[in-house]
Amino acid sequence: MTWVRRWLPVAAAFVALLLVAPFVVAVVPAMASGTSGTTDRQSEIDNELRRLKDQVGEATSNEAELVAELRVTQRRRHELDAKVAALDSSIAGAEQDLADINAALTRAVADEATANAALTAARALLDEATATLQEQAVQAFIHFGSGQPRLLEAMASVEDVNEAPRVVALADAVAEHQAQVVEAHRQMQEDTTRLEEAAQAAKAATAIERDHVAARKRQLETDRADLGAAQADAQSEAAEEERLLAKVRANRDEDERRIAQLQRESAEIAALLRRRQSGQGITPGGKGVLAAPVAYPVITSTFGYRVHPIYGDVRLHTGVDFRGSTGTPILAAGSGTVVFAGVRSGYGNTVVIDHGGSLATLYAHQSAISVTNGETVRRGQVIGAVGSTGLSTGPHLHFEVRVDGTPVDPLGYL
Repeated sequence: MTWVRRWLPVAAAFVALLLVAPFVVAVVPAMASGTSGTTDRQSEIDNELRRLKDQVGEATSNEAELVAELRVTQRRRHELDAKVAALDSSIAGAEQDLADINAALTRAVADEATANAALTAARALLDEATATLQEQAVQAFIHFGSGQPRLLEAMASVEDVNEAPRVVALADAVAEHQAQVVEAHRQMQEDTTRLEEAAQAAKAATAIERDHVAARKRQLETDRADLGAAQADAQSEAAEEERLLAKVRANRDEDERRIAQLQRESAEIAALLRRRQSGQGITPGGKGVLAAPVAYPVITSTFGYRVHPIYGDVRLHTGVDFRGSTGTPILAAGSGTVVFAGVRSGYGNTVVIDHGGSLATLYAHQSAISVTNGETVRRGQVIGAVGSTGLSTGPHLHFEVRVDGTPVDPLGYL
């Protein structure tokens, strides 16, 4: 039974392998990487221009486009900075994941080696046990035959009756020993089969871990490539932002000059109206006092103070802006007398109507004027056409309501 004693440490290794199996595979999902399609830059700028109309007030088209382009550039830079930070974090996490997976691979390789060593030893012992079993079976057959007849033959050859019990005892011992050998051999075959399964599982686990390592490495390479591209794009956007900021700063003096000119023109109109309306009472405000100056009115910019998106200073938008394409008819909001019809640099082609009761309306940026100074107009009469003259970012009607020469919110009268 030497081979049975040698089987014990192999069996112990087998038990240890069963405790390890089934092999745990740490599956670390790869970070979803990839970027959305690049939006056409000019389309972004056009969208930003539409959003800016309520913030920049009266401005040139060039200034508004510059502001819009700067905003788009700043937004893109912030998005790229966020992307770079996310990729940095992802790469750090992926590197840690890769270290963990490599450790798991090392354990899997060791488990596979242990399983293979145990299997090799078990197969050797099984071969030895099989040979021993066969030899003992042959010897047993020679000495005791295959059953009761050979035992009776042995008993008949005993001359001393006292030897008979010893012969029977010997036969029983041989039979019991033979049964133990057969059972041990059967158990060894079963254990060897399980060791083969454990070795196969260890091999499969090692292959899976190797696949995970390869996949994570590929993901890291992709992330690092994306990081390099994002960093380059962020640097490019930062340089473009600096260029645009320098251009905006260089234009600020001119912008302030234009705003000052517009304020002087507004003050001149106020002075003109106060002189003309001196002694008039004040018309109470209220809905319907004045009609909308365009058909199907859509307001794109309201009356009030707003912060300039670049300079940060507070500016008053002295009227409301109505949407309209070039040539859209402009209608008198009320009956009255035209006190100004002509060009005001900031307002462009402008009409001012005195409605009496210290109430007046102003219509700016027209492409064409249809009335003259001193002309009497009625409510709803066409007095001009929508345009984009003066400080204008595009075709629209800038409409003001003035009480005693001072701009007030038109929505209190329309």
